[in-house]
Amino acid sequence: MSIGAADRSGSRPTLDAIARQASVSLATVSKVLNGRPGVSDPTRERVEHLLAASGYAQRGRPPEPGSLVELVVEDLASEWSIEIVRGVEQVVREHGYALSLSALGPDHAVGADWIAGVLHRRPVAVVLQFSALTAGRRDQLRARGIPFTVVDPVGDPPADVPVVGATNTAGGAAATQHLLDLGHRRIAAIAGPLEMRCAADRLAGHRAALAAAGLEARTGSGGTAAVTDRTAGHVVVADFSRADGERAARVLLATEPRPTAIVTGNDLQALGVLDAARASGLRVPEDLSVVGFDDVAPARWARPALTTIRQPLQEMAQRATRMALRQHAGGGTGPAADDGPVRVELATSLVVRDSTAAPGPGTRVEPPVRPDVTTVEIVGGPEALRVGLHDPDPRWAETFRAHRRRISAALGSSAVQIEHIGSTSVPGLAAKPIVDLVVVVPDVTDEAAYLVPLLAAGYELRVREPGHRLVRTPERDVHVHVYERGAPAVHDYLLLRDRLRADADDRALYERTKRALFSERWDDMNDYADAKTDVIREVMARARVARAAQVV
Repeated sequence: MSIGAADRSGSRPTLDAIARQASVSLATVSKVLNGRPGVSDPTRERVEHLLAASGYAQRGRPPEPGSLVELVVEDLASEWSIEIVRGVEQVVREHGYALSLSALGPDHAVGADWIAGVLHRRPVAVVLQFSALTAGRRDQLRARGIPFTVVDPVGDPPADVPVVGATNTAGGAAATQHLLDLGHRRIAAIAGPLEMRCAADRLAGHRAALAAAGLEARTGSGGTAAVTDRTAGHVVVADFSRADGERAARVLLATEPRPTAIVTGNDLQALGVLDAARASGLRVPEDLSVVGFDDVAPARWARPALTTIRQPLQEMAQRATRMALRQHAGGGTGPAADDGPVRVELATSLVVRDSTAAPGPGTRVEPPVRPDVTTVEIVGGPEALRVGLHDPDPRWAETFRAHRRRISAALGSSAVQIEHIGSTSVPGLAAKPIVDLVVVVPDVTDEAAYLVPLLAAGYELRVREPGHRLVRTPERDVHVHVYERGAPAVHDYLLLRDRLRADADDRALYERTKRALFSERWDDMNDYADAKTDVIREVMARARVARAAQVV
């Protein structure tokens, strides 16, 4: 049922008409319109929808907004929130506004009292930390023309909610990779509440780093970790608090074999791990390495000072505040046209201090040492080059995708990275109809982990040389280059590919060179590859200059 002509005075809807349509009293509509408490959320949302649909809320001149920016934080006593307050306050002061502060509490939800106060205060903008705004609350703010942004949302807000966060997945991976690089293999983790997006992303990064190293992370049921003799650590989920970090650490430290390192979801949890280690008679970092996340002030004050992942909290808060104020200046509640993306992630970084070190005597778990080959072995000997250049073919990309699936199925977590390289990976570039892939594995000397499965999947071994293996299809139309993680050759392959994709002049130069070389006869494909070296070096030099300029 809609509001009909009988419910209108001229073309103008009345509060009576909206009350009848919503099946509520006129007093209830008035409470909703003025942001007063005493209305259930479903009723408020129904009335807000009718007000917006009828144009009633927008009719006439709205009340003038005040001079406040409203900041809603989880806990005014937490160091995390203090950093957010500092960032928002700086931008607010620059724009000549005052700052109003509210605390959410542990449920991360704004209540009816808060929304009523905000609608009464009419701030120019609202910035929320960790908030889970309901659709009704969002509608209420938008109906009053109050723009808002969220820093580190609890869940996954709708696409039209402006959000500022950090690269939590990359940060979680960097924390674990730091410990792997030190030689740790028994690495446990304490995750934050997984309904919070940042906690889930950090755990995902941790798992990815372990998987890349051939290890596995397992979550304990009900917050407890089962005893295991596997080298990878457990994951225990805990609140973002020092007390819960200590509780979770006690669970992890009671497992056998005991972990040599623990990564945590935030710095408060990490401080709790330090407490648990001291109570257990363990030294940090001699007996146990600990990594936090956030880089709040207590991380620097701790003894030992805490290795952690820094997320730029003040910068995140500043960015969120500027986004909201630009929305206000543009006269709307959605992102301004020139404000860039609605979702922004600022980079995290590893800060190494005193709480991490190589595993101590008796705790270090060394990976097996396998000497690499020292000579070049070409199975089958040299082969004449019998193919010519072909015009670009979209089937090359389809072939890559098919073999990526085939290799992933064969190797599972042993494949750290699978990329399309070579001329067939560059749209618009003529190529030999041979699709090249690069596969990155944790240890190129551990041939049992990748070479045996690849041969079982139908590939044939062609080349074994230091740091590199090459397998190919029997038809010789697909070449798979296997390297170890961190191999410079992989970086160079991708740098050349991306340069040829992006720069038309270098792409044309490369194609001219290949066409000229194909006018000659080649008794060995390797000699043909070597003949392109000078031009490739020239293109790579320009690619490195361009990449450096982007970084700066």
